[in-house]
Amino acid sequence: MNSIERIETKELRGRILAVLDYNYPAGLSEKLVLQSLIAARFDVTKRELKAQLAYLSEKGYVALQQVGFTDIDLARQMVKLTASGKDLVDGNLEADPGVSV
Repeated sequence: MNSIERIETKELRGRILAVLDYNYPAGLSEKLVLQSLIAARFDVTKRELKAQLAYLSEKGYVALQQVGFTDIDLARQMVKLTASGKDLVDGNLEADPGVSV
């Protein structure tokens, strides 16, 4: 990954947190997060969003929850900003080098 791609990835992670912060404390579906990013002119795929959400989840900034009924294909992934994610967005935590907020 070159330096431009690293900067774009950090910015994308920060924007994901910003989208979730706007709806805090409620969460959003993964689909709505993706639509918000595309509306903001981010060139992001569903696969890339899943990868960034996994990263943010592993860092403890977001919580992921599958809701609905998977056996009849009525399930969706919900994403919610955690207290740590809110603190990062609000500047109450030391800056994370992997996320640009």
